[in-house]
Amino acid sequence: MNSIIMVSVVLFIILFLLLVGLPVKALRSISRFVLRGVICVMIVFILNYAFASNNFHIPINAVTCGFLSLLGVPGVVALSVIGIYLV
Repeated sequence: MNSIIMVSVVLFIILFLLLVGLPVKALRSISRFVLRGVICVMIVFILNYAFASNNFHIPINAVTCGFLSLLGVPGVVALSVIGIYLV
């Protein structure tokens, strides 16, 4: 039941923003930010799965997702180096 409410709220917000008229440039930059974050989280998930036998793990949480959304693939490399050498 809660997931239905959450999905309907997100759809309502998207519909509202489309009707009010969010500037195209702002919408484009937001979508790039989200897309970059999703791709990088998928890369981290694949790295976690591939190197699980070597006890290599990068947690996927809100902070990691925000960091990866800002930095992109270099952020994945940075987190991997931090995970290997500092932990």
